[in-house]
Amino acid sequence: MLHLIQYLSIIYLLKKVSRRSFIPSLGALLVLPTMTSFQKNSHEISVPIYPKGLKKGATIGLCAPAGPSHDLTEIDHFKKFLIDKGFNVKEGKYIRKHLGYFTSTDVQRTEEFMELIEDSSVDAIFFTRGGWGCARILDLLDYDSIQRNQKIILGFSDITSLLIAITHKTGLITFHGPNGNASWEQPSYQWIEQLLFSEKSILYEAKGKQTTSQKTIVSGIAKGELIGGNLSVICGIIGSNYFPTWSNKILFLEEVGEEPYRVDRMLTQLKLNGAFEQLAGIVLGQFKKCIAEEPNWAFTIEEVLEQHFGNLKIPVFCGAPIGHIKDKYVLPIGQTVEINADKFTIRTLGPSVVF
Repeated sequence: MLHLIQYLSIIYLLKKVSRRSFIPSLGALLVLPTMTSFQKNSHEISVPIYPKGLKKGATIGLCAPAGPSHDLTEIDHFKKFLIDKGFNVKEGKYIRKHLGYFTSTDVQRTEEFMELIEDSSVDAIFFTRGGWGCARILDLLDYDSIQRNQKIILGFSDITSLLIAITHKTGLITFHGPNGNASWEQPSYQWIEQLLFSEKSILYEAKGKQTTSQKTIVSGIAKGELIGGNLSVICGIIGSNYFPTWSNKILFLEEVGEEPYRVDRMLTQLKLNGAFEQLAGIVLGQFKKCIAEEPNWAFTIEEVLEQHFGNLKIPVFCGAPIGHIKDKYVLPIGQTVEINADKFTIRTLGPSVVF
């Protein structure tokens, strides 16, 4: 249909315009397929796809699309934990390998992930650790296959780029939660049980010591589609075909080991990208070990966050138990949520899995 419209438009121009004005007009018409293709590739899937929920006896696939395990007993301990919880475990074929700061080549890591996706015996995919490497395989993944083989995909840190890209390209809800080398004890596992084992809505509300660092930056309540993860990883894929629009999103952020000026630079990148003008609300998690090397010549991380978010017109709160900490929320990326910046809560507005 598009080609017919182009053809008729060219005929019309031949009859109506001079040769001089026709040539640039023809050039504009010839780029239409490219423009249309770009719009198609950038299209954001708005209808979520819910993966099948977990049950005891389900099979968990272990994958390592980023860094290698420096101590292979980490994998053994993680497997034992999952087996003790009543799961079966299937290892990806490269998770015990080592190639520089990866486990294997980009093609091999992609192959490992896609084999677990397409394995009908695997119900969910968890990751051994983060590090770096997921962004390098985004353009190698088969998103059509991921969309057809809907299953739970859970991780965090460098896995952020994988989660965001998959949700954006397929509509599948993915899950921001612990990797295998992180803590899986309570209360982290409690959120796994509530979110992945039932079709209930979830109210995230910090308890005990977790409440001490929480603070309202901008008061209010907001609703939107949840997106987020590690700040530096998000900055690495902004502007690519694997990142959605900011419009009406609830953004959550966390970071580890970055000096305040680096966090400032990355938040400035978000601002210049138009994020803060389009988002519905923001939840700031833990910015762990984000301490200045020379504190007398720097701002604190708290001051940086206040500078960037204090004057926004959308609800913002900080200190949520999200990130590189022992006990953390498990959050559904792509799910519609409501946040209350005064009560420090996040509430899902529906189930995130189906049975």
